[in-house]
Amino acid sequence: MVSSTFSFLAATALLVASPTAAQMIGNWDILYQALATDFQKTVANEVAVDYRIGKGRAYQVDLFEKDCVGSITGMTITPTTNRTAGVTADHDGLEVMIDLDKSKITFSNIWLDGSLQFCIRLQLLSGGEVIKEE
Repeated sequence: MVSSTFSFLAATALLVASPTAAQMIGNWDILYQALATDFQKTVANEVAVDYRIGKGRAYQVDLFEKDCVGSITGMTITPTTNRTAGVTADHDGLEVMIDLDKSKITFSNIWLDGSLQFCIRLQLLSGGEVIKEE
């Protein structure tokens, strides 16, 4: 009887100490939160997009034409990011700020039908490999 009780306790301790597959995989969320724009003459970072991403995940941000394939031409457009760790237990906050040359918008390939249209690609990475993309 003692050996069966010991085996049960050892198995229970092993289950409690071992992380589940879901815990090892972790959180790969990309959750869009908000978009803000400000095109006043003196403002830099005219576009700001807020996300929540999996806590501690490496990321990459790229900008493209509306089709999410072609390069942006005819103007300078630069993304910068600001990460806020631990916004929730599972998520970091990520703000993508986009600075563009307002004087050249209408000469660019992202000025379509009287509006600014472009694609932001956000990728979560592991060891240089893309795990999730939005």
